[in-house]
Amino acid sequence: MYLYVIRHGLTDWNKEKKLLSREDLDINSEGIEQCKEAEKLVKNLNYDLVICSPMLRTRHTENIVNSKEVPVIYDDRLKERDARDIEGIDVDTIDYRGYWTVGKDKNFPSETIEECRNRVYELIEEIKEKYKDKNILIVTHNGICRLFYTYFNGFPRNSDIFDISQGNAQIKIYELR
Repeated sequence: MYLYVIRHGLTDWNKEKKLLSREDLDINSEGIEQCKEAEKLVKNLNYDLVICSPMLRTRHTENIVNSKEVPVIYDDRLKERDARDIEGIDVDTIDYRGYWTVGKDKNFPSETIEECRNRVYELIEEIKEKYKDKNILIVTHNGICRLFYTYFNGFPRNSDIFDISQGNAQIKIYELR
């Protein structure tokens, strides 16, 4: 069983380096082009189901990359980590690495990495149980991509997951056993 995890295409806020979580922005023209390129890879993947964050940017990404029109389920657990009061802030004006480091993340008025990790890991465990022997395309956000990575590879010793990043419309493949 494989999970094909793709991050949504570029948004204006990604380009402007603004902290984006629950603001329901769409992908921009560059993001659309990124998704069209990703679709060339996705169409060659053997997947049985798509599980997608319900946000506009992920739904638009899914609509482009899922050219085989495989059935889609929307799941709130794939929404980006909730930045709450600091959403929209220029990431260069905060300790953005600290925002993505367990322990230091508690200094921010946002969902903690642990809270986010719990919902993502719960979803992965549910996928293992419900969809045995199926390959799944996951369409989600960078923070959630970081947590998929840690599920399969563990957390770094320093608990800093900032450098575990996935580019817009980039796909990573994980094997579930």
